[in-house]
Amino acid sequence: MKLWFQSCTDMGSNPIWKDYEECLRKHFRRVARAGTEISLHGTRVFSGRTRLYQYDVYLHTSQIIEGAIQAEREGHDAFVQIGMQDYGFLEVREAVGIPVIFPVENALHVASLVAPRIAFLTYSHVMLDRLNEKARAYGFNERMTAGGSVELTPKDLSAAFKNPAPVVSLLEAEAQKIAKQGANILITAGNPIAMLLVDRGIKELGGIRVLDSQGTLVKMAELMVDLHKLGINRDNMGQYAPQPKDLLGMTRRLYGVE
Repeated sequence: MKLWFQSCTDMGSNPIWKDYEECLRKHFRRVARAGTEISLHGTRVFSGRTRLYQYDVYLHTSQIIEGAIQAEREGHDAFVQIGMQDYGFLEVREAVGIPVIFPVENALHVASLVAPRIAFLTYSHVMLDRLNEKARAYGFNERMTAGGSVELTPKDLSAAFKNPAPVVSLLEAEAQKIAKQGANILITAGNPIAMLLVDRGIKELGGIRVLDSQGTLVKMAELMVDLHKLGINRDNMGQYAPQPKDLLGMTRRLYGVE
């Protein structure tokens, strides 16, 4: 089984993500079943302003879609996005017929299987608002508490892999506030926070269980590939259905993508 894991950052070319990438690779090897091959890919360019502005997100998303198309063409069994953003949620599904797994959608589904009340703990209030909106769009509104955020930049998150204590302390304090909301499980975002906690072996903050959002991505991808082989796929599934390849090719030529 071959899985294409697509980061939303310029991982692989930007040294700021080096420690984060090493944690990801180590964790993926640990949780993947025997015979699962995971290739990890970054984007060509990355604007840190995607954390603030939707126009940056709009331009950035095209790289994610192209990654999915390349993954399918190269024979990968599934496309998995990492980064807690769910860029191109419908567009990627239209572009490829292989299983696609999105991190926010996946985390919410898995969290809801093990806990009644879910909360996000994020690195900015803007991201918290976006994720809560996604939870509402995905139908999880009644399962969510307000959640919380700390203000951290990408550089702060990168530095935390060398000096984790200050960031972990901030997260712990915010989690204690979230605990008073009645949350039973935390979904942390962005992704470097999730991997920092995994790397430190931290499974609870403020007395609340922390979901391993990246480990569960691996297991869900493996499951979705198994289901795909059984004929459980997105064909004729409304907005989730892949576009016919001839029509996709016509559109891509019309707009000069290929």
